[in-house]
Amino acid sequence: MLFFSSCEKEKSVIFDLNILPDEISRIELRADHKMLVPNGVSQMGFHTFVYGKRTVMSYGRDEETKEFYGKEIEEEFLIPKDQLPADYIKVYDQNGNVLEGSYYTTTTDAPGTVKQFYAKGGNLESERLSITIRELPDENYEEVVIPVVFHLLVPPATAAPSYDVSVELLERQLQRVSDAFNRKIMTDPNAGNAKVVFKLATYDQTGLKMQEPGKNVENITAADFTAMGTSSTKTTQYLAYILANSKRIIWDPNKYMNIWIAKFTMSTSNTGTTTSYRMLAPTVMHSDYELTSIPGITMKHKDAFNLSDVTNCLEVGFMLNLNALLSPTTVQGKNEFSLATPIAEYLGVLQTRCDKYSYLNADGDSDYCPDTYSFDYGYYPTVFKGNNLDGQPENDPTRPMEYFTSFNVLDMYSYKNSLSIDQVKRVRMVLKQCPSRWAYKSNWAFTGEN
Repeated sequence: MLFFSSCEKEKSVIFDLNILPDEISRIELRADHKMLVPNGVSQMGFHTFVYGKRTVMSYGRDEETKEFYGKEIEEEFLIPKDQLPADYIKVYDQNGNVLEGSYYTTTTDAPGTVKQFYAKGGNLESERLSITIRELPDENYEEVVIPVVFHLLVPPATAAPSYDVSVELLERQLQRVSDAFNRKIMTDPNAGNAKVVFKLATYDQTGLKMQEPGKNVENITAADFTAMGTSSTKTTQYLAYILANSKRIIWDPNKYMNIWIAKFTMSTSNTGTTTSYRMLAPTVMHSDYELTSIPGITMKHKDAFNLSDVTNCLEVGFMLNLNALLSPTTVQGKNEFSLATPIAEYLGVLQTRCDKYSYLNADGDSDYCPDTYSFDYGYYPTVFKGNNLDGQPENDPTRPMEYFTSFNVLDMYSYKNSLSIDQVKRVRMVLKQCPSRWAYKSNWAFTGEN
C-alpha cells in the first residue's frame, strides 16, 4: 500500500498533430505517367504531396570561431496525409473540374492533345502538370495461346527436402501472367494488350493425356544429386543436368514453353534476378527479317529451331527458383517476384534498369522502348519513382525530375501487372520472327495431334 500510494500518477499530454490550412506552404502534383491511352480503360492516377514550413532550432559549430551555436531556421516538411483536413486537397483538370478519386480517363480527347491538371487546397494551387494523349495502338493482333510445361526437378528425400507444386497454383500463376500481358489487372495509363494467353499443356510429348496438366516431375536420383555437388547454389549443375537428360525434361520447343523449377539457392542479390530465375533472350531469328529489327538482343539467322539444335536449355525455356514461386519475399524482399517478369524477358523484353545494360542507347533508354521509364535501382525503392528528364538516373539533384508509378513487370519495386505498348510490340515481333518461340503455332499440347 505504501509503495503504490507513494507513486504519483504521471500527467498525460495529448498533442494535436493535425495541420491547419494556413500552415500549408506548397502543393506538388505527380502522375503515374506522362502519356495516357484514350481507350476508356487506361486511367491516369494523380498523387498529391503537401508541404508545410515550421521554425525549428538548428544547432552546429562555427567553422571559423569553433563556437557552438543555436539558431532558428525555417524548414519545409512533407505533411502526412492523415494530418490534413479531410478532402481539403483535390485534383482538377484544366477546365476546373474535380477528378473523382484523382483519376482521369478518356475516349474523346484527340491523340496529341496535351491536357493540364493541378491540385488545389483553399487558395493554394500546385504547378500545372501536362499529360499527353497518345495514339491508340494497333492491337489488331490474332490472339495466340502458348502451351506451358513446368518440369519439377525434385531432389531425393534422402539428400534434401522433397517438394511438390499443385496444378491449381500453376494455373493461378499463369492466369496472372496472362492478365498482365493483356491489360486485365490494373488501369496502367500506358498499358498494352499483347493478346497472348499462357495455358498448361494437357498432352505430353508422346501424345498421351497428362494426369496433371502442365506438370512433369523429374525425380533426381541420389547418385545424380550427389554428383551435382553439395553447394546450395546449384544453378550451373541443374542446367547441365537438364541438358544431359533432354529427352525427358526438354520438351519440343515447337510445341511447349519449358519452365524448370528447382530449389537452387536461398541467397539474395541486389536485383533478385540472379536468385529468382535463369533465362536467356531469344537467340535466333528467321532470315526473312533483319537481325537489327529487334534491337538490344544478339541473334543469328536460323529458319527453324528444333530440339536437336539446343546446346543450352535456356535457349528454349528458363529455370525458376521454387522459393520465388512459393514465397517471393524470401528471395527478393520487398521487390516481390512475378512470373510475368521472366516470361516477358523470355519473349524478348529487356529490363528497364538503366544501370543493367550500361546505357545501351545514347539517350539512356535501356530497353529500346521509348514509352517506358529507365531507372537506377538504387533510387526510389517503391512503386513511386523519379527520373531525370534527360533519361538518366538521379545522379544530379539539380536536374528537373519526372515522377512515375511502376506498374511494369520489368520494373523493380513495382505492381508488376502490365506491359507498355512498345513492350507489347517487341513481344509480338519476337513471336513472329523468332523460331525458338513458335510453340504457339502447334496444337499438340492441347490435342496430342499435329
